[in-house]
Amino acid sequence: MNHNANDPRPVYVIDPDADPGPVPEVVVRSDIENGCTVTGVVIDPADAQQVLYGTVTRPDGTFAGSYYPADTLRGDHWRVVTADGKHYHATSEYHAVDALVNGFTAS
Repeated sequence: MNHNANDPRPVYVIDPDADPGPVPEVVVRSDIENGCTVTGVVIDPADAQQVLYGTVTRPDGTFAGSYYPADTLRGDHWRVVTADGKHYHATSEYHAVDALVNGFTAS
């Protein structure tokens, strides 16, 4: 590591009052599927409508699990994490939600 104080490296000052640029809108959407509450966090709802992650709660209020796309740029390769910590793959958001609502919620 070079500790030479005479290094001609540029130093950039960051203006704390500068505009950070456009920030995409983020909304939370909920729906009821087979008695379970499905809640999704959606970024840019007016345009791309991409789900960042979602959760499923059973009719009795207990947590069934969560789901998210492993590839957030394309919204592909969905993952499901159940309440007991087990990880599963899903082919789409629909299949991830369906697995939590119908497959994994049966106790």
